[in-house]
Amino acid sequence: MIDFTRAQLNNFYVSFVGNKGLGEELTLSETEFKLEDDFLKETLIRYFTQAFKTDIYYQFKGKVDISLASVANACEDIFNSQKNFISKSKEIANHLYNQSVHPKIKGGEFFVCYFNEVNVDGELCDAIGLFKCENKETFLKVYQHIDNFELDCENGININKLDKGCLIFNADKKNGYKLSIIDNNNKVAECAAYWEEDFLNAKLKTNSYYHTKNFMDMSRGFCEEVLTEANNVDKQNQMMMLNRSASYFKDKDHVTVSNFEKDVLVEPDVITAFKEYRNTYNDKLNLTAVEEFDVSNTAVKKNSKYMKSVVKLDKNFHLYIHSKHEYVERGFDEEKGLKYYKLYYINEA
Repeated sequence: MIDFTRAQLNNFYVSFVGNKGLGEELTLSETEFKLEDDFLKETLIRYFTQAFKTDIYYQFKGKVDISLASVANACEDIFNSQKNFISKSKEIANHLYNQSVHPKIKGGEFFVCYFNEVNVDGELCDAIGLFKCENKETFLKVYQHIDNFELDCENGININKLDKGCLIFNADKKNGYKLSIIDNNNKVAECAAYWEEDFLNAKLKTNSYYHTKNFMDMSRGFCEEVLTEANNVDKQNQMMMLNRSASYFKDKDHVTVSNFEKDVLVEPDVITAFKEYRNTYNDKLNLTAVEEFDVSNTAVKKNSKYMKSVVKLDKNFHLYIHSKHEYVERGFDEEKGLKYYKLYYINEA
């Protein structure tokens, strides 16, 4: 849990980072922005921090050569001495600019903040915040006069939606620090890795979220790639296994792989195929196999939506089957020459 109740925003730097690939400019401030208005300071803290609420943590992959720019190097220098704040903020902004080369990456204001007394999972520590605003919205302004009103409009930042953000906590330094990352503008496939990988050079921390996510992803892959009609498994049985795999995690605090195999896969030949697929999957993604792990509710919630049982019938129908697979009957109509599904139910919602 991340709590900013006691946090103080002590240093604040603003720049504009354009798209280098499109010839847009990088505009750097020479001084910090002085926050002398308490309401503005409170508004900024809320805008920058309100979206960071999950147990998904990252870490820097590693420091690069000291002669090369990196967020990890710059943040360590700032944590060592806040006298480095302006020079290192410029360095970070310049590094972001050098990664902004894809034509679909939007330019925007870039903020570097230094916070004191942030509570992360019960530990008080300092934190560096990196935030980028890429989207502007139009706001109406109403001016009241004695006997009438006047309307005007301005473009500005919506303080209820943070486009991109990263909090670097001065904790767990030896393992690449503890990071929390937000990227709400990563829908373009070519730009999806721009913030997390190209700029931050970060990866998921090896914790309950990491293990739960990887295992659920792997289980889904097994159902979709191995339990197929090409391997003599019909769509209905594939969906049943997909549902059982997803549901298994919902009421568990801790999972052992052997129990998952026994309770979900059941059949010895399916378990054998699963073991083979798991070994191949881990080798392909360079993952270390674990035989037990604590379950992250955040990972279960995020990944369950990708493990829905959906039967796509031509381009006309989508059939969602959440459970009770015994109420579904599949067949072939000889007279019409078409396949069919027959559904049995008790009540119509």
